[in-house]
Amino acid sequence: MAATPWNGKISVLFIDDEPALLEVTKLFLERSGELQVETCRSAVEALEVLKTRSFDAIVCDYEMPLMNGIVLLKILRAEGDLTPFIVFTGRGREHVIVEALNNRADFFLSKGQDPKAKFAELDRMIRQAISRRAVEESLEVADRQMVDIINHMPDASFAIDCEGRIISWNRAMEDLTGVPAAQMIGKGNFEYALPFYGKRRPLLVDLFGKPEADIRALSYRNIQREGNTLTAENQEAFIRGRPAVLWSRATLILDRKGSVLGAIESVRDITDIRKTAERQEAERAREKETGLFDRIFGRSTSSWFKRGVDLYYKQGRFLDAIECFDKVIEMDPAHVEAWREKGVCFKELGRYEEALQCFDRAIDLDAKVPASYYAKGEALERLGRERGDFSLYEKAVACFDIVLQEEPENVNAWNYRGVCLKELGRFEEARRSFDKAQTLLRMNPRTLSH
Repeated sequence: MAATPWNGKISVLFIDDEPALLEVTKLFLERSGELQVETCRSAVEALEVLKTRSFDAIVCDYEMPLMNGIVLLKILRAEGDLTPFIVFTGRGREHVIVEALNNRADFFLSKGQDPKAKFAELDRMIRQAISRRAVEESLEVADRQMVDIINHMPDASFAIDCEGRIISWNRAMEDLTGVPAAQMIGKGNFEYALPFYGKRRPLLVDLFGKPEADIRALSYRNIQREGNTLTAENQEAFIRGRPAVLWSRATLILDRKGSVLGAIESVRDITDIRKTAERQEAERAREKETGLFDRIFGRSTSSWFKRGVDLYYKQGRFLDAIECFDKVIEMDPAHVEAWREKGVCFKELGRYEEALQCFDRAIDLDAKVPASYYAKGEALERLGRERGDFSLYEKAVACFDIVLQEEPENVNAWNYRGVCLKELGRFEEARRSFDKAQTLLRMNPRTLSH
């Protein structure tokens, strides 16, 4: 639980069973005007306070009735509470030091004979423990974000710190470039550009805040910005010596205060996709002149829709299928199934924003079709996983709930709902969704639907 500041002051909980010591310590620590101290006369009382309040630091006596300070420390750490904890006790209890530190106390201080000096030392320890914890939290957030993003995305990815030094070069990046991580980690001066361009130059990861003209000057195209993310394509790259078209996504890594800790860039080789798109564009131009498709399949929406479904489901030719669904929509803009199936194709291509636009259009045309909500929920879940955006998981759950109102035995909807709830940390609800799906499958394996 994050500490709640009191008028910008450092909040401290001081626990001791001696009322006089509580009073004098509180007076001394608050003398600077930078600390505000709340006191408790027992560890049991402190636990009650901590149920509804949090503090920047806790100072606790060792020897107290009912529960000593080490037991309180163990309870807090077991609950995941990492608030800086200082054991402040009488002399002659050196054996407590090892136990306190073994249970992750931040400092141990004997009360001693010189109260003024001890109080000054206690003030210093409180500030030092809080500063150290703040640094640790920043590093933990940065490390966790980088590890999660790199490990959970199949794309070749690398990460840099604020000085441009490479701090991560994942296995997929090794496979793509043929360059092992051991040769890259710790290097700066645009070392990460060498495998792709044969020279040191800025990549997308270096271009946050740059005007679009500067980005285009480095041969990037199809540039898109969204929050702390920048995506673009570059047709002048090389992979292992052969010309390549690369799609890149760069994302800033921020700490809780919004300060930049580094950045990650993921790379995909889309050379074949672009060649296919160019070939299809040429075919479309020829078809427009000759009307070949119209002569073969006629101008009926049903013919174009059937061809699109065949291209998608039987041949996996998503772009060709989209062309067919576009023909249907051109002839009948209110064709719900064409909008939905077009969105499904975009989803399979990883173009989730375009997919969501299609699903929303299908829902606008007919809000009573569960299949449209299901497809939208799938796209939201995938986009949420790609971006790490928990609000998208919430929207996906809402879609699956609508599906289940109409189709309570839809196993896939129960499963996907569980996946989203798990990502949101709502583990009990997720477990119930997974259990429901398993129950339906045991009752009737044919309940699995799409």
